[in-house]
Amino acid sequence: MKTCLNTATTRGYPLEEDIRYCGHFGFEGIEIDTDKLDAYLAANSVDQLKRLLDGWGLACAALMAFPFYPFGDRTAALDKVRKYAPICKALGCRTLLCFICEAAPDGMDRTEAIQIAGAAAREYAYVADGLQIALEAIGGAKFMRRPEEALVVAEAADHPNAGYMIDTFHGYKAGLTAADIAGLRAEKLFIVHINDCEDLPREQLTDANRLYTGLGIIPLNDYLWSLKGLGYDGYLSVEIFREEYWRDTHENIIRNALEHLKATMAAVG
Repeated sequence: MKTCLNTATTRGYPLEEDIRYCGHFGFEGIEIDTDKLDAYLAANSVDQLKRLLDGWGLACAALMAFPFYPFGDRTAALDKVRKYAPICKALGCRTLLCFICEAAPDGMDRTEAIQIAGAAAREYAYVADGLQIALEAIGGAKFMRRPEEALVVAEAADHPNAGYMIDTFHGYKAGLTAADIAGLRAEKLFIVHINDCEDLPREQLTDANRLYTGLGIIPLNDYLWSLKGLGYDGYLSVEIFREEYWRDTHENIIRNALEHLKATMAAVG
């Protein structure tokens, strides 16, 4: 598995410095949020960004985050996919991360909801024009709370570029176990967000409770053993939304993220 930083972890700091520090400390990939991307492209070109990534030996692992609307009006969301798909390709990136944004309508049964959501995921994949769509389950959502449910929707899409992702925080919040991960499909798993969290009741956990890996309660070693057993060899992208960390220096955030990630990965060989 490969090391990666999600740029949400360094909120408030510029993308170009994310890239320089990630390259300096030895991350293998970077997952770029579109807000930072837009800020960079306001004064620079996509070609300049690609040269900067290449110069620091970094791959663009994914662009994020795109809202996934399986039931309601998704015109604006699909327009966003259309806008960023060519940029994604120009950066040598293959994956757009799409997070669930809505619940199924009241009274709709699960079978129908999955069929409709699968058709929506197929539309996203079609609009992405050759890129992978990684569906993200959200731990507190009413529909698609867990990675298994995101995988079912991806399978219902019946499209080779429709897949899913795992976020360890959202998975833990929704009760995900290592055994659950062991029953998933590696070929449809396009990226993994890795993070830890404070020891609180799951229903009380919010994104603000995320921690560097190894500092919290999530059974990350067990999760990684299961991912290893699946044959997953993609990116482990550190994604943490914590104001305490954002107030730290840019250099410290990226150094700490990588050091804790490497220690966690080392525990499973």
